[in-house]
Amino acid sequence: MDTNTSLVTRISDLDAEGALEEVKARIARGDDPEAILLQSRQGLDEIGKKFETREYFIADLVFAASIFKNIMAVLGPELRKVAKGGQKAGKVAIATVKDDIHEIGKNLVASMLDAAGFEVVDLGVDVPANAICTCIKEQKPDIIALSCLLTSTVDSMEDIIGEISKEGLRGEVKIIVGGIPLSPQLAIAIGADTYGDSATEAVTKCRALVGGARK
Repeated sequence: MDTNTSLVTRISDLDAEGALEEVKARIARGDDPEAILLQSRQGLDEIGKKFETREYFIADLVFAASIFKNIMAVLGPELRKVAKGGQKAGKVAIATVKDDIHEIGKNLVASMLDAAGFEVVDLGVDVPANAICTCIKEQKPDIIALSCLLTSTVDSMEDIIGEISKEGLRGEVKIIVGGIPLSPQLAIAIGADTYGDSATEAVTKCRALVGGARK
């Protein structure tokens, strides 16, 4: 079996041990870490499809998140070695919003931002507005990245953005949002600057936001 296909299949089949061993073996033989990350993302995409078709359930998504976390513990240092230059591209604080505990998408975006040279502050899941505002005041991020999976938590996302404005902090950060219930139009409607349809697009959008903020 082709190793690229094998890694995607191992992850999508929730073969935690096999996936991690394959990543380690590929790093040892000098494979491109960015290619390994891409195939890991493809494996997670397959898990998402199985969740949508009800082949997998919430418990499987939680287990998939742990698989990806373990892979990134090994792959992350290799990605940072190939990141361009020593200067950070910008600072992003990322969180899954209040009343939503899903973290696969958030973790993937955080890992890819880190690999792209951003400094990432991961605030975790079920994060309330006051914690986001405190982060802006204390950590001074360029960008706030908000994630949700549940349709019901889009309101939480809008509340967070509203609270950032009420605290007089909206002008200090750019805001990118992502998640299954969202669209580019809805992102703008709830007060965000932009929407990321995928982890790869989120990196591209964050680069554009930081570039625009620094002009």
